[in-house]
Amino acid sequence: MTTDHLSSSSARRLPEGVVTLLFTDIEGSTRLLSRLGAAYSEVLSIHHRLLRSCIAAHEGYEVTTEGDAFFAAFSSPRQAVAAAVEAQRSLHSYPWPHGEPIKVRMGLHTGEPVVVDGDYVGIDVHRAARIASAGHGGQILISALVRDHVADQLPDGVTANDLGSHWLKDLPAPEHLLQLDIEGLPHRFPALKSLLPSTNVPRRAAALVGRHRERSELRELVAGSDVRLVTVTGPGGAGKTRLASAVALDLRGEHPHGVYFVDLTSVSDAADVVPAVARVLGVAIDGDGPAGQLVESYIGDRSMLLLLDNLEQVIDAAQAIGHLVAACPGLTVLATSRILLGLRDEHEYAVPPMTLPTGTSLTEVTASEAVQLFVECAGRVRRGFEVTEENAAAVAAICTMLDGLPLAIELAAARTRLFPPQALVTRLGDRLGFLTSGSKDTPLRHRTLRATIDWSYLLLSEEERRFFLDLAVFRGGARWDSIVAVVTTDTEALDLVTALVDHSLVVQREDRDGEPRFTMLQSIQEYALARLADDPVHDLELRQRHAGHMLELLAGGIEQGAAADEEIAAREYDNVRAALALWLEGSVRGGAPAGEKALRLAAALGAYWYHHGLASEGAAWLERAFAAADDPPPQVAAQALRELGVMYEVRQELDRARDLMVQALALYRELGDAAGEARCLNSLGVVARSAGQVDDAERYVREAVAIRRRTGDQKGLSTALNNLGILHLDRGDWAQARAVLAEALTLDRSNQDTWGAACTSVNLGLAHVLGGAVEAAQQLFRDALTSFGTVGDPDGVIQTLESTVGLAVARELWAAAARLAAAASEGRTQLGLPGSPADSRQLDAWVEQTRAALGRTAYEEAWTKGSAMTLEQATKHAIEDVLTD
Repeated sequence: MTTDHLSSSSARRLPEGVVTLLFTDIEGSTRLLSRLGAAYSEVLSIHHRLLRSCIAAHEGYEVTTEGDAFFAAFSSPRQAVAAAVEAQRSLHSYPWPHGEPIKVRMGLHTGEPVVVDGDYVGIDVHRAARIASAGHGGQILISALVRDHVADQLPDGVTANDLGSHWLKDLPAPEHLLQLDIEGLPHRFPALKSLLPSTNVPRRAAALVGRHRERSELRELVAGSDVRLVTVTGPGGAGKTRLASAVALDLRGEHPHGVYFVDLTSVSDAADVVPAVARVLGVAIDGDGPAGQLVESYIGDRSMLLLLDNLEQVIDAAQAIGHLVAACPGLTVLATSRILLGLRDEHEYAVPPMTLPTGTSLTEVTASEAVQLFVECAGRVRRGFEVTEENAAAVAAICTMLDGLPLAIELAAARTRLFPPQALVTRLGDRLGFLTSGSKDTPLRHRTLRATIDWSYLLLSEEERRFFLDLAVFRGGARWDSIVAVVTTDTEALDLVTALVDHSLVVQREDRDGEPRFTMLQSIQEYALARLADDPVHDLELRQRHAGHMLELLAGGIEQGAAADEEIAAREYDNVRAALALWLEGSVRGGAPAGEKALRLAAALGAYWYHHGLASEGAAWLERAFAAADDPPPQVAAQALRELGVMYEVRQELDRARDLMVQALALYRELGDAAGEARCLNSLGVVARSAGQVDDAERYVREAVAIRRRTGDQKGLSTALNNLGILHLDRGDWAQARAVLAEALTLDRSNQDTWGAACTSVNLGLAHVLGGAVEAAQQLFRDALTSFGTVGDPDGVIQTLESTVGLAVARELWAAAARLAAAASEGRTQLGLPGSPADSRQLDAWVEQTRAALGRTAYEEAWTKGSAMTLEQATKHAIEDVLTD
């Protein structure tokens, strides 16, 4: 290319001293030449004329012009800025022959270049050129020095937009750049074409699957203006390093002096941490002073991020890290550790497990981040691996069994080389032994799941280790009072629980009432239980103490016929199962005392099992407990017999249910327990109705109503009135049914009985539907579905959906009726909850009406869609599409 000099400028001496340099060039000039051909010369000539006019008008000096690039100099920074602004305005407004403005990027910098042989030399020339090349067509970039000189003397309609510091090619330090925004001209441009700051963060360590929410949250936390120290915590294998590494790389643009990864895995002495930082930064520490001072001096006020990985085994270095942060105002430290550093200005980010599948359908399974990681890792050893309809449930089970723990999922996925997911599920019972890695680049502490938990366990004190193992006796976690009652004293528990939470071996969450609950991931608990079993005498004594506490917590009022508090039963149910299993194990039972304890606990849980769709499980526990309890107290035996009868009634094993309830009734009458007698009579009425013995059913229920009115048992009266109302429905007496059920609903609401009110609402709503008052049923069904969903009673949800089928039929919403009937049917099949024959007859009639109205094809299509719905989806469909006008 030729080089031209503006004649009026070349005859004069170039300005010296403090000079503002302007570089410009046309963006995409080669593409423009290719498109315009011979017409490009006219466009280039116009471009030259416009720029030269603006440079000259503001007392500028054209140093060189090479092709489409200009280099000009100005004695006044203000004039330089004015020339660039005027040039952009002229270029934008000119009527170009090819129909659109040419886009010219411009860069300005103020410095003291040296004049040699009629040209400028020196770093300031290179800096100005690099500033221009970082921009885009139509954009003006200026250095901070230009901004400092022009201050508030920018041309009218022009503002300076701070773009922060950027690394530019061949320059020794980042450059603080600003963009001049010109009113009426475009001011939104792509990111600058600058270099990213240097980093040694390993890309492999930063490779993430999922974790979108966590990545965003941690990035926002670390980038906070008042945040200088963030510790990423979590159990071994939670993915702390990868998450922190990804965020560190995300923030490279925020730290112009670099983002550095310091691997402390092999460092065992806290005194070696700062020297390790020095080695990564290239700071020589062989001579003149303590390592801490040398590193502090090197970092100074540089804007830098240090990622300190695996700090837990050198936690005593925390104070030195704190000094480093305090001494270096531009330094941010991002640490990964299973233990908090305990520094005053430390911010914690606890890494949760990956999201698990919410169901077993292909859509629900593949939406899970844990599953996405499993697929990614399995694909490395089994080419083309994917989740299918056939293996979706197995993959979901694997990820759930492994708590969504990334390391465990990676190790399990590696086993797909030999075992498909369905086979893997059966082998994960010994997950600690089965999950190993043969990858040579995997850290030793991550070669097996057991090794990574060992790593955390060995960091505990002896007292903390004992407490950690004992705490594993709780299944599904424990509240504070239970920990104190079973494991240790109140004064010791606080420090010990805090230590385990700090070491990421225990997770704190809140129960529904806001009280804290302390839990372990399944893999961590399995590790603790395996170690606990090494001392079988202590293990058994601990388990017996735990089971006794559950008995006291849930069955303290069994002698008075009281049922367990269902809210407590729900949150402690895993612990309840462990207690029952202990007392009913052949090697531990040892005769009647343990069997009687099991029977007391199981009898107290009958209402919970009934209200939560667990009739089959409840029946199994009660049968085993009866077999183990040789001669239980009459009150306990009576309650257990009746509850077992209720379980069999739900399962529609009516003869067995009747026999058990008759035995229970006889015991209650011997004891003179009117409340127990009324409960049995009410239950016998339910059994008789299901057996088609309507007269016997009414006799039993009316006797129960009479006893409960006499004794003032308002809650029991509501239950009996409910069953009496149902019998009126069976007889077609809608008005009497509504009257009785309305009284029951009033009682439920006054007793604040959410579950009872839901049951009554369904029955009263059904009375309205069958009596032709469809609108009156809508709100009742909505209330019932919401309440049953809240308390977790799937049987109640199913019964309400079945009643809503009748309402849909009455409104001729045929497709919805078919879908709801199918969802309810599928729910009964999956949960093992057959419906009452009396209820089924009415439902069958509605389904036949629906089939006839839709025709075979449409009916089967609707039924298929309904069968694929979960109960939650069917509930939403019912409320939004059937129970709303």
